[in-house]
Amino acid sequence: MILPWLEQSFFQFTKRSLEGNLHHALLLSGPAGLGKQILAETLADVILCRQLTAQGACGHCQSCQLVKAGSHPDFYRLTSEKQLGVDKIREGIGKLNGTAQLSHNKVLVIPHADTMTEAASNALLKTLEEPTKNTFIILITNKKTALLPTILSRCEKHTFGLPSIAVTRHWLQEQGYDGVSDGYAKAYGYAPLIIRDSLSEADEGLSYDEFTQGLTGLKQGALSPSELASKWQDSALLVVSWLQAEAHHRYIGSQQDNDYQLCVRCQKAKKHLQHAGVNKIVILSGLLDVFSVN
Repeated sequence: MILPWLEQSFFQFTKRSLEGNLHHALLLSGPAGLGKQILAETLADVILCRQLTAQGACGHCQSCQLVKAGSHPDFYRLTSEKQLGVDKIREGIGKLNGTAQLSHNKVLVIPHADTMTEAASNALLKTLEEPTKNTFIILITNKKTALLPTILSRCEKHTFGLPSIAVTRHWLQEQGYDGVSDGYAKAYGYAPLIIRDSLSEADEGLSYDEFTQGLTGLKQGALSPSELASKWQDSALLVVSWLQAEAHHRYIGSQQDNDYQLCVRCQKAKKHLQHAGVNKIVILSGLLDVFSVN
């Protein structure tokens, strides 16, 4: 189901697909947690559907059934843990160059397109310049400026912004998450999907309100870094994520080096916590000690 803040764009893409004038290379960019990949894959369903309606894919034709089963032979998604190398891109291009197995359209979705190496980008260029018949490529990125200018120039670019906090809060309520505060939303950059994921994964033993109260007590001297670290050790990664968000917002507002260093320190703490056997109390206590005087 398409996300409400992307509905207008989705229906415009669907209309163009019905009219046969959808661009063969689309670049979807915008902040993380917005739902760009959901839009891309829902649009792929539209492009592949054999009985397309103004509301989107029909959901009943052979193509739609194969999409639901995750086995559509003309849909490809390129993913990589780190960078998208030239071999991965050539693999995707090779599949596009063949005849569509269902004698209709072919779609290649490239999430995190900004992670393509220069060689991979250059390998993709020829396909973007001279696409095979009935071929569509959808690139997704949080960092449009990281893409080569030659890639950007050959794509139809669509940039999306975050929805308003009111729209985000209403959507979260529909997902079963009521009463999300502005402070909590701010900690996650007001990104709806990131907020939802954090709420679904958050340790029930620590709420964001308890975190902010504890941080206030720390800054006022009512609580020590070691006390809070001991209390919060079971939610260490969550706490560091919230501290990192606070540091980031401080730096955005101040552009001061000490706030930037706080961001860096949080990032290092997060990496250390991902190693087995680390002393969470020591890591949290050291980080909280810095926040107690900043």
